[in-house]
Amino acid sequence: MHRWRRVVSLAMLICGVVTGAESYACRFVKDHWQASDWTMVKSPRWDRMGQWVQEDDCIRNEVPEDADAAALRGRRAGETYTSMVVARTFSGNVTVRTTFSFDDQMAPLVVLAPELGRDGQDRPEYREHVEIVAYNKGINVWHHTWTDGKPAWAKLAYWNLELLPKTRYRLEVQVNHSARGPMLVVRLDDREMGCRLEALPVACYVGITGCEGVNRFYDFSVRSE
Repeated sequence: MHRWRRVVSLAMLICGVVTGAESYACRFVKDHWQASDWTMVKSPRWDRMGQWVQEDDCIRNEVPEDADAAALRGRRAGETYTSMVVARTFSGNVTVRTTFSFDDQMAPLVVLAPELGRDGQDRPEYREHVEIVAYNKGINVWHHTWTDGKPAWAKLAYWNLELLPKTRYRLEVQVNHSARGPMLVVRLDDREMGCRLEALPVACYVGITGCEGVNRFYDFSVRSE
């Protein structure tokens, strides 16, 4: 496992426009955000580039209409994976916020990636990255690695909570670097957990992913401090 080479710099994003303060924010309301501000990214696990479905007040990942909930979480999970990152990297201590919901059990998430690779069709594809994943039983933190051209992943932390379907939650992810070491702080509405996380990137892309069921995202922001 190699070390991250850059530190996540996440700035607040306002109206979908990257400002001189290196900040960005948008609401995923129809006609109120720009897809050109983002880069769609595929998972190396599946040969598929997902797409977002625009609804009036949010976006959701596309899912096969002929699959039941169990299949979306299992054998057809690859057909549910849709991910994108803001089309530039950020540096410094960062705070990411998004409002999400899920229809069944899982799994909207925030992704932090120090770099993007390319697949055989020259499509953007994740390499090493960190995911902060919400689902019906709480929050998991996953570290995805890339070795000899193959992906692998390991759970670094978990937070047991009861999350309900079709309910909006506010997720905040903070990446803090200090003399005491790198820390990850995760807040869900008024609850908070934190952990030391050596795998934190030093400069990275930041974005969102929906998978393993229908996931909705209503807004997104990043800011650096």
